[in-house]
Amino acid sequence: MQEEIIYDISNLECQYIPGTTVLKIPNLQIPKGKLVFVLGVSGIGKSTFIETLGLMNRTIHVTEETSVKFNNGGELEEIKNIWERDNRSLSKFRNDHFSFIFQNTNLMPNFSAGENMCISMLIEGKKLSDVKEKVLEVMEKLNLDAELYDRKIQELSGGQRQRLAFVRAIIAGFNVLFGDEPTGNLDRDTGHKLMRTLKSNLSEYNRTGIIVSHDIDLALSFADIILLLSKTGEGEELHGTFDDQYYLVKEGQEWKRKDGSKLENPLELISEILTK
Repeated sequence: MQEEIIYDISNLECQYIPGTTVLKIPNLQIPKGKLVFVLGVSGIGKSTFIETLGLMNRTIHVTEETSVKFNNGGELEEIKNIWERDNRSLSKFRNDHFSFIFQNTNLMPNFSAGENMCISMLIEGKKLSDVKEKVLEVMEKLNLDAELYDRKIQELSGGQRQRLAFVRAIIAGFNVLFGDEPTGNLDRDTGHKLMRTLKSNLSEYNRTGIIVSHDIDLALSFADIILLLSKTGEGEELHGTFDDQYYLVKEGQEWKRKDGSKLENPLELISEILTK
């Protein structure tokens, strides 16, 4: 049985400045319902990758060959020209499909911890009593005391704020959750609890998670797929890219390449890419 695809990408170039390519993705399909980790050296284009797919920045260099298709209700919709839509339509598309969590938590200081966690669901029209129940349930899984719900953001530690931002992101209605170093301020045990909670959520609702990280241990422990970005080009033409040989898939407890060949030492390969 063929896997359902959430993104089908070909000939994608990501540019912040016209004519200056940051990242090229010749061909990539991301299955739905998986936890995907994106690894690579600093500056290779990891954040650009999720900014592009999550429509956070207008980085798609559109050509006739470019294709960025997104699974919208079971149909693959071409979204390479989505930035031509008006702001309201674009915002609705993002809100309907995506959720985000970053190392910089972007919590609102004038709101309580609880209000910050509930805000996205309340905007969707959900009842506060229902949302609060769901928030408290996720808080418990992350060892966050219920009394923090009514605390001011300024009274919380960095680690507590990071977990609150995660709760806010995971309780929202989404098809894809994007994370940029979401465990960067957390200790190993707490980071693993966060990932276990995320994997459970993705499995329950057939959702997709795409996480940028430098944490190899976290990726090997929790990812279903690891995408390794590498460098190509010279001088001013140097940019990040993706090659199928660096598409790693976990089957049971074994890591394999996309072609199905067994990868005896994934840590060695990842470490090699991260030191180039």
